[in-house]
Amino acid sequence: MDPETNLDIFFGPESVAIIGATERPGSWGSIIMESLLSRHFQGRICPVNLNAKAIHGVPAYRDIREIPGAVDLVILTIPQESLEQTIEACGEKGVKGVVIVTSGFGETSDEGMDRERIIAKISRRHEVRILGPNVSGVFNLHKNFVASGARSRQLKGSRLAAASQGGFAFQDLLAAGANRGMGVGKFVHTGNESDLTVTDFLEHYSEDKDVKAVLLYIESIRDGRRFIEVARRATGRKPVIVYKAGRTGSSSRAARSHTAALTGNWKVYQGLFSQVGIIVSPTMEILLPLGHALVERPPLHGNRIGIVTMGGSWGVVLSDSLEEAGLVVPELSSRLQERLHDMGMPERASTRNPIDIGAAGPFPPFEMVLSVGREVLTSGEIDALVLHGIGRPGRVVGLAESERDPFLDFEIRFMQAFVELEKEISRPVLIGNHHSPWESQAVHEMNKRGVMIYNRIDDIAAILARMHKYWERKR
Repeated sequence: MDPETNLDIFFGPESVAIIGATERPGSWGSIIMESLLSRHFQGRICPVNLNAKAIHGVPAYRDIREIPGAVDLVILTIPQESLEQTIEACGEKGVKGVVIVTSGFGETSDEGMDRERIIAKISRRHEVRILGPNVSGVFNLHKNFVASGARSRQLKGSRLAAASQGGFAFQDLLAAGANRGMGVGKFVHTGNESDLTVTDFLEHYSEDKDVKAVLLYIESIRDGRRFIEVARRATGRKPVIVYKAGRTGSSSRAARSHTAALTGNWKVYQGLFSQVGIIVSPTMEILLPLGHALVERPPLHGNRIGIVTMGGSWGVVLSDSLEEAGLVVPELSSRLQERLHDMGMPERASTRNPIDIGAAGPFPPFEMVLSVGREVLTSGEIDALVLHGIGRPGRVVGLAESERDPFLDFEIRFMQAFVELEKEISRPVLIGNHHSPWESQAVHEMNKRGVMIYNRIDDIAAILARMHKYWERKR
């Protein structure tokens, strides 16, 4: 089978059949049907079930070969004993792609691995591309196509695309990210990779003009030479960010029982990723925010970071994390500090960097702080700015507009002004706050506007450090 085969069929089929479709709650056949119907997918949906005339109101068929017209993509949620003959039937029907949700193959036993090889052999004979087995699905929010275990309401589209060898952990990232204004527009879980691999989808995404950056969750790479070739081309076009799991002995054992992955030596992977220009995410949790930062923030062309904070201690902690990540928190020149004081900063306030606006009181003058931010960003002495500490704890659900704390509106106006500064000056401005959107009304409302608020200091440092490394390499 040609590895260059177009994989659009997995992201935008005109017709999709679900073999094993059912209305039984909690079953994969029902989950996939519900997800396809949840976004009003405009293609043809064809459930296949031996004993039902309709599934969730959609007319059903007893056999794939009974469906009139072409079927582009098939999703299998049937017992493994029926897979071989069903893939044969798909080949006879002229199906182009098959997604195998069914598990119990190479991740569980050598016998299961043998069955994977048989399935792959059948698919090659019929020129059918296989995704899986042991996957949780695929989606393309740009075409309202969701055939996945991920809950549709917990998905938010973007110009990011992801390929993952694991399903549920990545879905947890997407569910949490949606509440913070983050997500991916295209996603595929590759599972055991009996045919298609993360490398195939990396290549596909690298050529997709709608994709601005690629996220990968990898436990193992099956063909290192081809991965290097594909990744080198991909990173020349757009950011590629990876979280590599299975770096220790215990996690390697877990990966072997998860997707039959042989994880290999972590230092070898580190060298490989560095060689081809892939950005390594230090944690699973910042994989998604790092992707958003690289496509949504302006380029970071230097390593000098300015800090504006409501609390001096947060400024100290930020300085530690930023410099430990390889960045610099430079002391501002005496001339620039004088200008900041001339703008109204109190004499007792620190203007050396970090800049402590909290010294001006709980309601620092809005125009003064905005002028300070603009002056620092345009001074030529820093390359990015972190605003931290705006947004007090507390949610105000159900309150009338007149009952809102006036400080809340001040905080939102404050943060939005720094968002606009980033657009105006084209230097990265990251907004941080210790509180999550579930703990702070101001953070919650900024997230609803699509503004990311980072609530971990080490995440801010890790993201800025990798932004700097990416743009330095790009330059």
